[in-house]
Amino acid sequence: MGNRASASSSGEERGSGMFLTDDLQGKINADFESHLLQSEWKNYAASFLKRHNQREANYAAKNAETRAKLEQLQQQAKTVHDNLDERMNDAKSKIATLQVEMNHDLNRLAKKFEGGTSKSERVCLDDRVKLSQCFNTLKDSRECEVFAKKLEKCVTSAMASA
Repeated sequence: MGNRASASSSGEERGSGMFLTDDLQGKINADFESHLLQSEWKNYAASFLKRHNQREANYAAKNAETRAKLEQLQQQAKTVHDNLDERMNDAKSKIATLQVEMNHDLNRLAKKFEGGTSKSERVCLDDRVKLSQCFNTLKDSRECEVFAKKLEKCVTSAMASA
């Protein structure tokens, strides 16, 4: 008949016109399966690429959002730090001014009382000042025991020598 792979058989007599050889049937099946696999693969690849692109887009959006939040937080931190720096500079300035005023007042008082104190008033003066400063600056007076013992020794020795 025109097709070499097909042959007539005694099946024609029973109403069947043609049959395909096993080789040709196998090639047709393989070709059909190959087209099916290629079609499935194309569908899978397209689906995979679509999901991949969606993930990439989501990642880019999240990344941009995170960068925006980071920039906002950095700006807030800069504002806070600038404010704190300004306040700290103001405090340092006030402290420096107070130190100058105190030194001036101390010098003035020292000149005023210089030579005007008796020896008994100057006895153990340093120890008394240190103890007084300790009591004024520390909340726990037990930490001032060292200064109290020094003052006690000084007073005892001053009384013994007098």
